[in-house]
Amino acid sequence: MPMEQLLDHLSWLTTPKDFEILCQPPIPGNLQSYTRRGRCTEYQHFAAIPWTQLHDFSSLSSHVRIRFQDTVSLEKLQQDLGISEQETFIHRDEHLYDWRMYENVSEARMILKNGSNYIDSFTDRKFYKIFTPEHWQKRPERLLQLGGIFGSTRMNMVKPEHLELQQLIAETLHYRLDTPLGETVKGIVKHVGGKARFMAVHFRVGDVPFRNYATDNLHMFERNMSIATGIPVPALPPLNEFGVFTTLPKPPPKPKNTIHVIPPRDLRDVPWSNLCQHVSPNLTVSTEHIKSRAIVYIATDHKDMRGENSRLLEWFDYFPCTITLNDIPPELLDPLDQMHCMFSPSKSLKSYLIPLVDAMVAAHARRIFTTPRSTFSKYIGELNEAWVLKEQGYTQASFLE
Repeated sequence: MPMEQLLDHLSWLTTPKDFEILCQPPIPGNLQSYTRRGRCTEYQHFAAIPWTQLHDFSSLSSHVRIRFQDTVSLEKLQQDLGISEQETFIHRDEHLYDWRMYENVSEARMILKNGSNYIDSFTDRKFYKIFTPEHWQKRPERLLQLGGIFGSTRMNMVKPEHLELQQLIAETLHYRLDTPLGETVKGIVKHVGGKARFMAVHFRVGDVPFRNYATDNLHMFERNMSIATGIPVPALPPLNEFGVFTTLPKPPPKPKNTIHVIPPRDLRDVPWSNLCQHVSPNLTVSTEHIKSRAIVYIATDHKDMRGENSRLLEWFDYFPCTITLNDIPPELLDPLDQMHCMFSPSKSLKSYLIPLVDAMVAAHARRIFTTPRSTFSKYIGELNEAWVLKEQGYTQASFLE
């Protein structure tokens, strides 16, 4: 969809109106009720939540001037700020991660000189532009509209005060736990056994690039979880002249005697409680004695991981004590009923927030393994570091071999 058309659709969806009346089923003889069907179809799949319901900006407000703009409309923003079109500069990204900013000018020049300003995406190699802060500071316009600053490598700071501010922004963007969303997460974490008393995987398979690598990532997760819980794994393959594995590391052999157990409504019931074991929340205590009995929570966008035709079904042969969101008693999701779309108060946000609940529960694990090359999955790993690891003086780097 062209950018102008996308912005037009988002403007319509984020401008308050009586959507329930506008988007009723078409009325015979009423032409307008039919012409709105396309946009109303989009409305059925769209909802919005205020930034402040997800993040607490109080610690950041004294450092950065922030304005929340509810309606997605450049014209509305210009009107609210009293800025003309001539005073506005719009940077249009040519592709995902179109540019990076480097505060160190020498580093920026070196990257350009050796031609390393590129990323190898899932499909091809994409070169990105390199900007410095001065590039934006020299623009005469009062309003700079950037295509996006999404991406953990987008801003490369070197000054201590800017690194400190960047860290503060990152911490501010951690999800809040003092909301109905957080209450839901804490209830599920308690049900699973408590913070840091289980292992976790954040496994993305829904989008095309991750779907294509699902089997490889599955084997990687099987191997990594086996190492963490003391199950022997095959030796690593040899490296080539570039220091890259000649083949993918293999998962452990499939267990000969597999046990399948469905998580009961009450995890204290047998046979689950006899077979499955929580890990110690104390990070100094080894988990290598637990092996396949470890309780594991998998957050995933797979619709039915236990399904007969699931590509991920073999996971349960390795780790039968695995819990997914589908195994959670549905009443634990009830606090989400308090959350509604900011543009259509009658619309519940419950179904839209399920992926966040799933990921946030996984982030409360003792250890979490995340999907490679997924920015969202990397973010969930950062939440685990903030909520679990740092409380005991550890970081994600503490577990790198």
